[in-house]
Amino acid sequence: MFARTDWTKSALWLAFIAGKYTESHAHQEQGGFTLFEKDWLAVTENIWTRSGIEQGTETNNVVRFSRNGKIIGQRTNAAAKLEITRNDPASGAVSATADLSPLYANGVRSWKRTIDFAHYRLLVHDEFSVGDGVDAVFQVNVPQKPVVDGATVRAGRLIVHVASPANPKIRVLDWTTLDKDEFRGGWRIDIEHPPAQNGAFDIELATAPR
Repeated sequence: MFARTDWTKSALWLAFIAGKYTESHAHQEQGGFTLFEKDWLAVTENIWTRSGIEQGTETNNVVRFSRNGKIIGQRTNAAAKLEITRNDPASGAVSATADLSPLYANGVRSWKRTIDFAHYRLLVHDEFSVGDGVDAVFQVNVPQKPVVDGATVRAGRLIVHVASPANPKIRVLDWTTLDKDEFRGGWRIDIEHPPAQNGAFDIELATAPR
């Protein structure tokens, strides 16, 4: 799904993917989003890799699920269910809900993501249900080093505000610290959810005032 605020060069545009994951060379990016305004604001870490073929969920803007430190990947030969609930061609405003549950097993019972894109900001609402010992992290990959200030993170012109969970634990990963040959730039913002079998994220991503 693709939307943009207008047709000028300074437009903010959104890409959102929620469909079939059936190809062996495809990436585990179902439920992921991209934001662009004259340059990348939030995008897959693959943009800054040498190979461009990092397929795991950890390189995409999704909720990352893991158990005992091991990432729970998305299942092949499965498909998300996408419903567009609002579409205003005049303003570029769009809302949609994606059920990503069919892409998961191994302790992830369900994950649904709702997005609302309008007025130069993206609201993301996630609801999930997991088994014992499964952790959930809302992650955003960005090109510029993030600065954390309480529940707000700024990375260049992108401002990420965490409405829930309350008092969030936010971490920043410099990808180059993992493998400088493969990861040649980029950072990841990790917003951790407290341990819970049922949880939710409410995150606002917006551009800095013009």
